[in-house]
Amino acid sequence: TTCYGGRNRKCANEFAKRRGVEPAYLDPESCTKLWSAIESDMLNGQKLQGTLASQEVYHLLRARNLLDEFPLMTAIYEISFEGKPVNTIVDGIRTHIEST
Repeated sequence: TTCYGGRNRKCANEFAKRRGVEPAYLDPESCTKLWSAIESDMLNGQKLQGTLASQEVYHLLRARNLLDEFPLMTAIYEISFEGKPVNTIVDGIRTHIEST
């Protein structure tokens, strides 16, 4: 149930709503502020674990030169922390499917 109803999924949905569907980039500082606002508004003092995990995985993959091997994880990080448009998640999924 956590992947459908857990706080990470709910907050990711809220992140996408607040970002909007416009294909606009958001600067990294604004991404961090948006995540903090969502945590504050929705979690009553709790912290998201998924955002931290995403950052750690991305940095590990980058350090080992494996980003191309994990396009979905790369897309999630780039949307969440580098401000790529939310709709680019499809590119990460498509790339993953095409590479298998």
